[in-house]
Amino acid sequence: MKIFLLLMTITLGVEAFGYDGVVIALEAPLLKEAKMNSLVLQTLRKGSRVYVPTEIGNLLDSDGAMLPAFIQTYDRVGNIAYIPTKYIKIVTHELSENKMPITIPGNDPTDYRLEEPIPETYPFDNTSYLRASLSLSSGSNIKAPYEYNSAFSKQSFSSETGAKIVVSRKILFDNYDRYYFGIVAAINSSNNTISFENDNLASEKRSVIKAGPIITFDAYKTEKLRLTLGSGFTYNYHKSTLKMDDALGNSEERIFSGYSLSPFSNTTVQLIDIFPATDFIMGADLNLFLPHTQKSSDEINIPALWNEESPNQIQAGLKAQVSFFLGIQVKY
Repeated sequence: MKIFLLLMTITLGVEAFGYDGVVIALEAPLLKEAKMNSLVLQTLRKGSRVYVPTEIGNLLDSDGAMLPAFIQTYDRVGNIAYIPTKYIKIVTHELSENKMPITIPGNDPTDYRLEEPIPETYPFDNTSYLRASLSLSSGSNIKAPYEYNSAFSKQSFSSETGAKIVVSRKILFDNYDRYYFGIVAAINSSNNTISFENDNLASEKRSVIKAGPIITFDAYKTEKLRLTLGSGFTYNYHKSTLKMDDALGNSEERIFSGYSLSPFSNTTVQLIDIFPATDFIMGADLNLFLPHTQKSSDEINIPALWNEESPNQIQAGLKAQVSFFLGIQVKY
């Protein structure tokens, strides 16, 4: 009975002492307190009408008067509630009514509806989970020199530099967009110089081309950052060009080549969307080159410059290499 009397009082009050407010948002909340994080007592759909106190409506007729951020009204059971002013248009039937918009300016924050046309894959994400990256690298020299026939007095080994490409896609069974599988390819080179006690000089130009599978796991991810762990192995083609010069001005150049396997692991930091669909990446690789041999079929013209026991091969043992890289990654 009390609720009925209260509702009657409110209804009469609305007609005699208030204005109507029309909801212009898709869903406007009626809040327990005049703040956005307050308890929601009720939601009103677009076009619904709410009570607006007379003093609030009169503010529209006052030049320079500012409406409050929240307007006091009532929910369906007569409780005092507050509605954000930006979600309603006050109807005064006066010219002052034109001061308030008939729609939410810009995007309606309460409108959760999908824009047309709806993707064919809805309700599933239709994102194409493909990644391709290009990075530049610099790492330690694996130091697998030729067995020369004289003692050296000085060695100079440059860092191994190169470029790397990785192309991968999300694994089909992964529902959380963390596991990717693909291929990696890289080319690296280094230059070495060795001076000998007999005044001979050796110049080495080494290069390696690598390719193989890779699997990665995004161990940590936020909207703007991902920390990725990767592992795989590569099949490598090694090429070494050796040039020997003696103290008398004689020189000879030979080419050695061979193949090896190297498992690897890496860590990558991805800075997401620094440009549209483009990430910045940086990280480190740990490669383990298994024992391998490089051989040469070039004819020896000056035997004194080369090893007498095994002049046609370079024997490399187990070698570890650490390298660092940075580059960009695109998603398509």
